[in-house]
Amino acid sequence: MPTQTIIYIIISGILALFIALFQYVYKTKRNTLYWSLAGVRFISIFSLLLLIINPKFENKESNLIKPILSILVDNSQSIKYLNKDSVVSEVVQVLLDNSEINSKYELKIFRFGNEISQNSIFTFEDVQTNITKSLLDVQSLHDSQIAPIVLISDGNQTIGNDYEFASNQFEQVVFPLILGDSVQNTDLKIQQINVNKFTYLNNKFPVEIMTSYTGNTAVESELKIESQGQIIHKERVRFSTLNNSAIITPKISSSKVGFQRYKVSFKPIENEKNTINNQQSFAIETIDEYTNIALVSSISHPDLGALKSSIETNKQRQIKICSPSEYLKTNENYGLAILYQPNQSFKAVFDLIEKRKMNSFIVGGTQTQWTFLNAIQSDFKQETTRQSENYQGSINPDFTNFSIQDFNFNNSPPLSAEFGTIDINVPYETLIFKMINGTITQEPLWFTYDNNGQKIAVLLGENIWKWRMHSFREDQDFKTFDLFTSKLIQYLNIKNQNTRLVVNYDPVYDGNQPLIISAQYFNKNYEFNGNSELIIKLKNTTTNQQVEYPMSPVKNSYIANISALEPANYSFEVSADNGKYRSFGTLEILDFNIEQQFINANVQKLEQLAIHTEGKAYFDTQIDKLTSNLISDNRFLSIQKITKKTVPLIDIKFYLLLLILSLATEWLIRKYNGLI
Repeated sequence: MPTQTIIYIIISGILALFIALFQYVYKTKRNTLYWSLAGVRFISIFSLLLLIINPKFENKESNLIKPILSILVDNSQSIKYLNKDSVVSEVVQVLLDNSEINSKYELKIFRFGNEISQNSIFTFEDVQTNITKSLLDVQSLHDSQIAPIVLISDGNQTIGNDYEFASNQFEQVVFPLILGDSVQNTDLKIQQINVNKFTYLNNKFPVEIMTSYTGNTAVESELKIESQGQIIHKERVRFSTLNNSAIITPKISSSKVGFQRYKVSFKPIENEKNTINNQQSFAIETIDEYTNIALVSSISHPDLGALKSSIETNKQRQIKICSPSEYLKTNENYGLAILYQPNQSFKAVFDLIEKRKMNSFIVGGTQTQWTFLNAIQSDFKQETTRQSENYQGSINPDFTNFSIQDFNFNNSPPLSAEFGTIDINVPYETLIFKMINGTITQEPLWFTYDNNGQKIAVLLGENIWKWRMHSFREDQDFKTFDLFTSKLIQYLNIKNQNTRLVVNYDPVYDGNQPLIISAQYFNKNYEFNGNSELIIKLKNTTTNQQVEYPMSPVKNSYIANISALEPANYSFEVSADNGKYRSFGTLEILDFNIEQQFINANVQKLEQLAIHTEGKAYFDTQIDKLTSNLISDNRFLSIQKITKKTVPLIDIKFYLLLLILSLATEWLIRKYNGLI
């Protein structure tokens, strides 16, 4: 208390005493009554003066803060599958009942799967496990506090960042209690299957099957692939403790058009506990791509032989080189026409292609009759200078019609083309830019566009045969160039759908991928329409139960999440504009539970987590050691927190009560003795 305040209090006391004595003792009878009244008056006046001074007093409060012990329990299905659910309840109860633990720590219980909640009721029904997120969430709740964590888990994480590598973000000490032991159960597992979504009729497509083995002895099992109840491939696979993984790449024949479903499975080995992860399924769509292609030319040129040889490396394609008149006479149903350096004799050819709405590939060059080509169509106009120029090509990395990231023509020989600019009057995508003396221009050398349902590619230069020879000189084969032309022909050979509603989905959902169906809906100009209402209706083909979902617009498509559906076979219908446009399909959702893919605790990761956070890992049989360590660990001690509070006199209720009591006492004495 400041000295000045103390002086004021002393003066107030003297003044209060003087007033009391003057009023009741000075020139009065000095008996007990007046001395009592003087005393009460002194208390009242002194109290009032103190209220005016309002001195402040310091009040100290002492609190003992215990460290928080967070018990973080894995509530995922893998715990029940490993028969550790009863162990979890026993361990938690032991910690709750331990008096020494409770006297040292403030216990908080959390359960987690994909998300975390403060709950002591464990169901072990969560279908995903995110250990990293759960540890970070608990840590954020107790920021800047001493709060060690007991993590009760098998250590098997299905989503999220790897907690072993994320452990440098954990500021709290973690004590993993491992639900399991260090003994590895024998297990065969199909880790992943990689396969293209499409193949062609009568082709053989590769399947990449990634497998693994856990065990202490060498084993052998049979891997088989089945389709529609028939075994179409099988082989023996051997594993050992050293060679405990294998990538198997059989080639499967595609003999039927449409979606084909396949099941890959291992024959269980002796003492194998988990056979659920011995099998996986996949599906692939077989396309009948056999195509007759007309290569129409009125001149002889090495490009013709190069294009024919390159395109026919795909056995599903056959090219016939013919003149314009021969093309018009034939009755063959060509799927695609390549028009090489058109001139006046091509007029009827262009008319027939337009009538049949065929896709085409136009190749221009120094012998092209550009005045005719500019007149016969209005999509593009080449400036006619009657002079030629050599252009090298540079791939456009932003081209989207098909994948081109594996190609580079920067060092290929130049192509000869008409000198001058080109005006393109339709939306188009540049496949290859013109490059002059190493400088890339924004002029297209090769471009593609869609026009009224027709796909058209235009190459403005001749001598493409030199690019194929350059490919051989660089790689000792023609594969790179032939693959490029194959992609172009495949793009041109796909017929445009006469529908404004296009649905994209997987025929089989195995649980490893999001259960998403997407759709695109276009207006009359075939531009994406994001303002319509799309509905998807799905029907379980076994129970006939139907569900309906609205599809939400996301960027340039509509999305429906069907993850709530039970595993089964479904037929579906997507409709737009109140059913004016419809698309139908079928799909299968497999009964896949990732939590059932584990047969052992992930001991190594949990032990590394303990090391990185300066904790210690224990097995579920070592609960006594865990409790002893928690009790004896001097890093986690209670903290005595002293809080100083400055309290003004006017806030002290007892003092106000004293003032009221003194005034009331004086009034009662005076009243009783007839002094009022």
